[in-house]
Amino acid sequence: MEALDAIMTRRNVRKYKKRQIPDAALAEILKAGTYAPSALALQPWAFIVIQDQEFLTRVSDYCKPIMIAHMKDAHDGMSDAFRAMLESPGYSIYYHAPTVIMIVGKTASRFREIDSSLCAENMMLAAHALGIGSCWIGSTEVAYENRELMAGFRIPEGYSPVGTIVFGYPAELPEVHDKHPAKVKWVR
Repeated sequence: MEALDAIMTRRNVRKYKKRQIPDAALAEILKAGTYAPSALALQPWAFIVIQDQEFLTRVSDYCKPIMIAHMKDAHDGMSDAFRAMLESPGYSIYYHAPTVIMIVGKTASRFREIDSSLCAENMMLAAHALGIGSCWIGSTEVAYENRELMAGFRIPEGYSPVGTIVFGYPAELPEVHDKHPAKVKWVR
């Protein structure tokens, strides 16, 4: 798959097959992440690969009521739809994907969030090129303050969570939709 094709056709996947991703494919995805640019080439990231579905269910069950409470005053169409999903029985913030990867960054690194986000995009594009779906999951953030729950992620000393991404074989492919045109201001 050509780079521009991967960029233009990658979509967030929210329905996954139960089939686990082979370790070799996960190694390629992680390797692609390490090829992302980073400030001074310091690569301030590390990865935690989680495939323990019981643990992921525990994290999801902790996050859902907090997310619902945070959204109590939001009543636009998107918020109402997300709240309905969060309230539905059996819903997982991880969409029951077989693998979740938490990207963590060196806490002392000033650019850890930017660098780790660049790394994440490389990983999602690599996954797409391999026929594997992905979706960035922002909802995990509400668990970051829960020390007991976060201990289950086994984050290395000196690192802090940046984000989680789900990976798996798509059970359905989202429709490709038009994007808004770029808002560009030229300074020449």
